[in-house]
Amino acid sequence: MADDTDVAHPGEASLLERHPMRDDEGRIRPEFVEEVARAIKAGDTAFLRAIVGELHEADLGDLIAALEPDDRVKLVELTGSDFDFSALNEVDETVREEILEELEPEEVAEGVRELESDDAVELLESLDEEDREEVLEKLPPSERDVIERSLEYPENSAGRRMQTEFISVPPDWTVGQAIDYMRETSDLPDRFYEIYAVDADKRWQGAVALDVLLRSRRLVPLKELVDEDRRRVSVLEDQEEVARMFGKYNLVAAPVVDTENRLVGVITIDDVVDVIEEEADEDLKALGGVTSDEELSDSVWTIARGRFNWLLVNLATAFLSLGRTNDALAHALFRL
Repeated sequence: MADDTDVAHPGEASLLERHPMRDDEGRIRPEFVEEVARAIKAGDTAFLRAIVGELHEADLGDLIAALEPDDRVKLVELTGSDFDFSALNEVDETVREEILEELEPEEVAEGVRELESDDAVELLESLDEEDREEVLEKLPPSERDVIERSLEYPENSAGRRMQTEFISVPPDWTVGQAIDYMRETSDLPDRFYEIYAVDADKRWQGAVALDVLLRSRRLVPLKELVDEDRRRVSVLEDQEEVARMFGKYNLVAAPVVDTENRLVGVITIDDVVDVIEEEADEDLKALGGVTSDEELSDSVWTIARGRFNWLLVNLATAFLSLGRTNDALAHALFRL
């Protein structure tokens, strides 16, 4: 198998081009899933590492969901540091829990360290308290403290959704100083749209959009560019309200402040899209009498138990309707 699945050399087609994951209609090809399953059983780490290295986290999540339960854990173990743990946020919570519970806390901790804080929080909040603590204990104190603070905020609040990676600078810097700082700092957020001005106590002073920053000369003071009226979010604000604000004012990012107006994080448009999808999913489930935590991967018994009350009401309504229909029919026959 290894001879057929070697990683492409420079100039050659990529592995996914030679082994496409999806068909022309965007569906996952069963042949691709079978190919990956065979590689897992054969322990072909080179092929698997190349595959997960090329897949986007959302596609990797779809692949995980398509695999058999035993193969899911083995895929994570065989690919090691090449596996992107953010893909686990793309699968049903039930599937995510099953995988995390089978992995050693050290493995989960190593994966969590590679994630941005909001993704790490989303991953760990699905674990029960005991398992979560085991993973947190394996993290360096500084990284553990950041995640634990986020987990202390109420569920569905902005504090749970925000990422704690952002760029803050003093307002008395110049444009040139801010740009040099970003060039020289190695741990910048993966994606950011603006930088924030804060005072010595980390209190929020305003925002400077990147396009404004890059159009300005190096000697221009940042305080001349700072937008003091920039809309911001409280850590305790409900995520639905945050999503409405993003939609109303066409935002791509919003700073998050605590009760003392100190900058503690930022919410970006990708977080808001997730919120909108989750809320829409809950609304659709409610229309069908499905509990909000029900997943497609749940067992038949779990689904039936969750829908019992709704099914019971529907059954009672059907009997009442049937009884009234029979009474009306009998009355009509009697009159004849």
